Amino acid sequence: MMIPEEKIAEVRDRAGIVEVISDYISLKKSGANFQGICPFHGEKTPSFNVNPSRGIFHCFGCGVGGNAVTFVMKMEGISFPEAVKLLAKRVGVEIDDRPPSPSELKRKDEKEQQLGIIAHAAGYYSKLLKDDPAGVAGRKYLAGRGVTGEILTSYRLGYASDRWDGLVTFLKQKGISPEQVEKLGLIKSKSGGGYFDLFRNRLIFTIANVHGQPIGFGGRVLDDSLPKYINSPESPVYLKSDVLFGVDLARQAMREQKSAIIVEGYFDHLALYRGGITNVVATCGTALTKGHLQVLKRYADKLYLLFDGDSAGKKATFRAMELLLAEQMPCNVIELPSGDDPDSYLAKHSAEEFGELIHRSLPALDYYLRDLVSQEDTGTVAGKKAVVDRFRPLLQKLVDPVERDLYLRELSRLLAIDIRALGAGRGSAEPVSAGSKSVRTTAGSAESIVALLLIYPEIAPEFRSSGVESFLPPVLREIASKFIEAAENNESIEYDSIIARAAEVDELRTLAALLVDDAHLADIDPHRALRDYSKDLEREKLKTTDVKSLQRELQQIDSDSPRYLEILEMLDSLRNRKSQLSL
Repeated sequence: MMIPEEKIAEVRDRAGIVEVISDYISLKKSGANFQGICPFHGEKTPSFNVNPSRGIFHCFGCGVGGNAVTFVMKMEGISFPEAVKLLAKRVGVEIDDRPPSPSELKRKDEKEQQLGIIAHAAGYYSKLLKDDPAGVAGRKYLAGRGVTGEILTSYRLGYASDRWDGLVTFLKQKGISPEQVEKLGLIKSKSGGGYFDLFRNRLIFTIANVHGQPIGFGGRVLDDSLPKYINSPESPVYLKSDVLFGVDLARQAMREQKSAIIVEGYFDHLALYRGGITNVVATCGTALTKGHLQVLKRYADKLYLLFDGDSAGKKATFRAMELLLAEQMPCNVIELPSGDDPDSYLAKHSAEEFGELIHRSLPALDYYLRDLVSQEDTGTVAGKKAVVDRFRPLLQKLVDPVERDLYLRELSRLLAIDIRALGAGRGSAEPVSAGSKSVRTTAGSAESIVALLLIYPEIAPEFRSSGVESFLPPVLREIASKFIEAAENNESIEYDSIIARAAEVDELRTLAALLVDDAHLADIDPHRALRDYSKDLEREKLKTTDVKSLQRELQQIDSDSPRYLEILEMLDSLRNRKSQLSL
C-alpha cells in the first residue's frame, strides 16, 4: 500500500528523532545536538550526531545518515512502509490501510500469527504456574528460592506440567493447528502420528524481543536430571545470535546507567534483577555474538561480563573479550568470591556491596593478562614466551596507541622483558573516527557556501548575481540550486535526502556534517561570509589556471596575431583579479 506523503510528513514531524534514536543507543547532549557511539560501525569515540531541529542524524565516522524513519529501517532491518507504520503507532498517527482482498483476509501475516501462537503458549505456562494444581511443584521450587509476587509476573515465569500433550491440546482448543506450532519448535511430531510437547515438568522462562513480545522459551528441570536446561530451537521469530534474555526488562536501566551486565544463565539474571540490579541481560545458551553486541550498543556504552569462574566460564569470558576488543566496546570483568554465583552472593550481600564489585572490576584485557601469568610458569623462558605469544595478538586489536603502549609496558614489567623485544610500536592502529570539530576545520569554502544558503536563504539573490555558482563542484551546484528553488517557493528543504546520499557520494560527506552541526555558522554576517568564501573559491580557481602555458604560447606566436592580444588581455586580467582578491 502507498502511504500518503502527508501522513509520512506527519509521522516524521511527531516522532522526535532524539527520542526515537534513544530507544536504540545512548545519546548525550553536546551543544544544540546530541552525540553517541555509532551503531553502524565499531568505534570508541562518539562520532554519531543527531540534530533535533532538523530531524536528521549523521555519523562523521562511517558517513551514514538520514532521518528517524531511515534510522529505524536500518536498525530493525525493515522496509520504508514498515518503519513509517512502526513510528506511526508510537506517536499515535493513524494510517488507514486499503480494504484487504478476499485472499488477504484468508492469509494472516505469518510473523504476527507466529508471535500470537507463542503469546498463547506463554499464557498457558504462566497460568499453570500461578494457580493450576499441576503447577504446585513449580511454585514450591520458586518459593524455596525466594521468588514470589511481582517477579513472577514481570518475568512471565511459567511451568510445563508432566503431560505429554498439555500445550498441544491447549493450542488446538484455540484453533491453532499442530503443524503451525511445530514450525516454532514448541512441539514435536511422533513417529507413529500425533504430537508431544517439547517442555515437560520444567520451570519456564519466557524469552522476549526488545519490544517485550514473547518469541521463545527456556525450560529448567526442578531436580538433578539432565539436560538441566533446554531452549526453544531457532524459528522465523527467534534467532539466538540476535536475542538476549531480559533485554526488554533492562532497556531503560541500560540507557540510564549507560552500561549493561552480561550473565550466562536465567537464574543468574533473575538473582540480579530481583536484587535491584536491572541493567542485566543473559545469553540464551550461546556465546556472545556480533548480533548481541549490535543490540547492546543501542543502549549501553560499556559492558560488564559476569560469567562462572570455572574453566568453561573463563573461556566464555575470553571469547567475549576478543569480540568486544575487535568491536571497540569497553568491557570489564566482575569477579565474585570463590564458590559464589550471583544468586548465592546476593543472598548474603546487598546491592550496594555488589556495586563495589563492579567498581573494583578489571578491564577485560587486564583480567586476561593476570590469568595468563597465573597459568604459566613465568620463571622460565618457555613460560614467558607463551604469555607473550598469547597476549600480543590481542594488543593489535587496540585502536588507541597510548593504551597499547601502556599494556606493552605492563607486560614488560610483569615478565622482566625489555619492551623493545616485545615489539613496542609495532602494528598500526585504526584512525579514530573524526568528529564534528575536525570536519569544521577541514570544510572547504564550497561546502560552507552551500550550508550558508541553507541557514540564511536571504543571501540567495547575491549568490546568483555573484557568479560563484560556477566555481562549485557539479554535485554541490545541484544542491545549491535546490536550496534556492525551495527558498523562492517557500518550500521546506529535504535535509535527510542529502544526508542519505552522503553515505554514497564522497563529495557530500563534509556538507552532511555541516548540516548536522553548523554552530560555527550561527550569529555571523552571512553576506560578508558569502563574499569571503566566494573570494576563496575564486582564488582556488585562479591557482588552477595554467598561467605558464599561456606565457609559453605567447612566446611562440606572432605579436601581430589576434591570439597574442587575447592572451595578453587574459594574463592582465588574471593579475588584476589576483590583486583585487588579495586586498
